[in-house]
Amino acid sequence: MIQTWTERTHEALKGRTGKLIGWSFAMAILVEVWLMIDPTYYGIQHSSTILMMISVIGLILYVMSLLMYVGYSWVILDTVRNKELHFQDVFKPFRKNYRLNLATFLLMILFQLWWGLLLIVPGIIKYFSYAFTLFILRDEPYLSPKEAITKSREMMRGQEWEAFKLILPMVPVFLTGLTLSIVFKLPILSSWSLLVATSLVRPLVVARFAVMYEDSRRAYDEQWNKSA
Repeated sequence: MIQTWTERTHEALKGRTGKLIGWSFAMAILVEVWLMIDPTYYGIQHSSTILMMISVIGLILYVMSLLMYVGYSWVILDTVRNKELHFQDVFKPFRKNYRLNLATFLLMILFQLWWGLLLIVPGIIKYFSYAFTLFILRDEPYLSPKEAITKSREMMRGQEWEAFKLILPMVPVFLTGLTLSIVFKLPILSSWSLLVATSLVRPLVVARFAVMYEDSRRAYDEQWNKSA
């Protein structure tokens, strides 16, 4: 299945990879810009009440803008489904069910961080377990955040290792960015090195998960219909 999913991903992205990588960078910068108003982003220490308020406001706006990552996942899903692409579609999660979309995304991240803090291996497994959540959010917007996450876990069950092998070629790029982010002393350099690495691999990783999701969704629906 790995080879089949990989081939289908390449076919879906043919002629679109450059555009999607460009959009990935643009979206990441739009999100990152809210952190850039924080003086500590440039390695500047501050104790002023006004500057602290600016930092808090920037963090709040940053969290609110994270929905662009949800919208980008939806754009990739549309790409796999051979639909016409528009950058403004990245902002779809803002226009409808904003609170639900944001709550689902934040809860998914919280669960991933929680498992990652407990143990590294379970944290990695949970990362793959929740990989379908944003696609489910697009196809079934009536589900609650917990229901969408639970359904992703059920659809991915037993396929975590396959999912890991599917994105394995992109891991070195991400690890390079992560390593540089740790090495650099200045926060802005650390942040941008990781931003570049994730922006480069995001289209390929999300697209591969989207292809895998399409097959897993059909298998899940067929199994559900048989059970019924």
